[in-house]
Order: sequence, then C-alpha cells, then structure tokens
Amino acid sequence: MPSATFSHSVHVGRPPSEVWDGLQNPEIWASVGPVQKVWDPRVEDGVLLDFKWSTQIGSKTYNGVGTALEHTRPGRYVIDLDAGEMAGKIDAKLSDGNPGGTDIEVSIELRSQGMLSSLFFPAIKSAIGGGFPDQVDDMASKLAET
Repeated sequence: MPSATFSHSVHVGRPPSEVWDGLQNPEIWASVGPVQKVWDPRVEDGVLLDFKWSTQIGSKTYNGVGTALEHTRPGRYVIDLDAGEMAGKIDAKLSDGNPGGTDIEVSIELRSQGMLSSLFFPAIKSAIGGGFPDQVDDMASKLAET
C-alpha cells in the first residue's frame, strides 16, 4: 500500500515543558495532517491519551481515532491516527532552542490501508504534503499563545 512522510521544523518562544503541555490540548491537532475535526478527547494526568477525529476527502468523510503512542514530557509526543482506509503517525520532537524557547520537529507518516484510499492516495499525498508546513507553522502560533 502507498505511503508518504513529511516533516517541518519550527521554533516557539516558550520552554519545552510549556510547549509539551500545549500539545495535550486536542484542538492543537484539529488542523494537522489529515485531521480536520477533533472531539471526545480522553486526558489523564495531563496527557492527551486519545481522541476521535475526522477529515473530508471529496464527498467522503473519514472518521478515525488518534491514540498517543509515546508521551515523554517534555521531549516527545507521538500520535497514531487510524481511520480504517487511511492511517498514519504524527511525531512531535521538542528540544531546547538556541537561544531559548523550543525547537519542534513535526513529522507525519501517512499510509493507505484500503483499495479505495489507494486510488485517491496521490491526491491525498499532494494535498497534505503541500499544506503540512503551513499547518505546523499554525500549530506553532497556537502553542506560542498558550
């Protein structure tokens, strides 16, 4: 099945611990990669463990679940995305910025898991790949405000 990986790095003028805390806000993920809407989050002890999400591709809406695979405060947060025919992983790596703040490298790996999504995967790949840097920049702006 087809797959694609994209990454983008940004800087946020806040310490890594504060940025990591911001990543636990489900709305931060509502416009990253294929995710367009987030609801029903489950947060325990300040960690976003999972949430439901959806995206619309053409006339079809895909509903999925995002599940935290790794949550190492303040250095890394990884989410598994599964919407049946389409799946992936978003990996946010945080490090001390120079000078100050936080450098964030966000990568996304997408993969098709079904015949229908395989047919549309080139368009999905192009849309997400073209918009991913702007999505991460927008995420960084939101994280700077929290």
